[in-house]
Amino acid sequence: MSAGVLNQDEIQSLIDDDPPRIKSTTAITVKADPSSIDLPIGDTYYEMRASCRPSPDYSVADLIRRYHVGRHELEPGTIFHSTKVYLVSVPWSLELPAKVGARSTARSSIGRLDTLVRLIADHQPEFDRISAGSTTSLYLEVAPITFPLKVSPAMPLSQIRFIKGAEELCILPAAALEFEDTPVLVDEARNRVKPKSAQGDPYAVLLSLDLSDDPKLGFVGFAAKQGEMEPVDPSVRKEAGEDLRYPPESFWEPVRADAETRTITIEKDRFYIFRSKERFRIPSNLCVECQAYSESLGDIRIHYAGFAHPFFGLKRAEGTPLIFEVRGHSVNTILRDGDSLAKVYFYRMTNPATEDKEQIYNNQELQLSGCFKEWPA
Repeated sequence: MSAGVLNQDEIQSLIDDDPPRIKSTTAITVKADPSSIDLPIGDTYYEMRASCRPSPDYSVADLIRRYHVGRHELEPGTIFHSTKVYLVSVPWSLELPAKVGARSTARSSIGRLDTLVRLIADHQPEFDRISAGSTTSLYLEVAPITFPLKVSPAMPLSQIRFIKGAEELCILPAAALEFEDTPVLVDEARNRVKPKSAQGDPYAVLLSLDLSDDPKLGFVGFAAKQGEMEPVDPSVRKEAGEDLRYPPESFWEPVRADAETRTITIEKDRFYIFRSKERFRIPSNLCVECQAYSESLGDIRIHYAGFAHPFFGLKRAEGTPLIFEVRGHSVNTILRDGDSLAKVYFYRMTNPATEDKEQIYNNQELQLSGCFKEWPA
């Protein structure tokens, strides 16, 4: 096993080890994805005074004692209200091998609901990061912004990825992507796209905003409606002929670009969904991590959910675009067609992954969270 991101079989081995590296008080029934595994939430949560960054000097229990304002049992259908901050137990703990660390991000279905979900572990200096060889309990900080969330025990809100070796050994330089046999980035006409490097960072690949109309929908993006929203259950799906998903027009408005200037305006304190011009065809030996925020890209936040797995878009000659989850901050921001809007990094896998045909976003175009019905024709 070389340096890189662990695939689903190697993640399963962390569960099956004796003693296990991923520990749980109950049987772990979650199936690993090609390059990560979902983190289920537990049955206890704390309402916090504010978001609280982890620290090398504190365990999660220390942070709870200092900054929580209430402890609660998590019941099915519990509502997490907008603009409040919650710390939720994860019924797993980690005892990582000496050369294996971990990274975490919100699941795609949660990031597209304008919810910040960040992993907090004992004695770690950052959110969503666990250093190699750590032994730690796990909690998720959950902060809904636009949509209140309806949550239940065992619901997965986040995913965790395990990485063997130092990052500089695992990340592929942007220029090296041109030597992949299968083009990893293509345009809508199926032509290979030369990766755009970020200035001063030879590993980062810049992605650009697509303001052409989605051919099926006839517009360029979605904007969350403003005002008080009803709670959204992110686990709702279409099952056994019964479609319990939410009507999207009750929560979202179409975004159309200016026909002359091919621009849009991101309003401050509003949430949007767009797509990238670059389209991915990720092979079995690579995966992608998206950078959550960069001041060089404007007064906006990009990407609440940051992983793309092996096989994302691979079976489509035209590839699959990445979805941009965008929130405006202090001032309105004008964006042009083709503007660079995100940085992504390509990671090597330790060993090639196995395709998971249940990945619902592998063939996406401009797409909302899976809990919403298709946009009406």
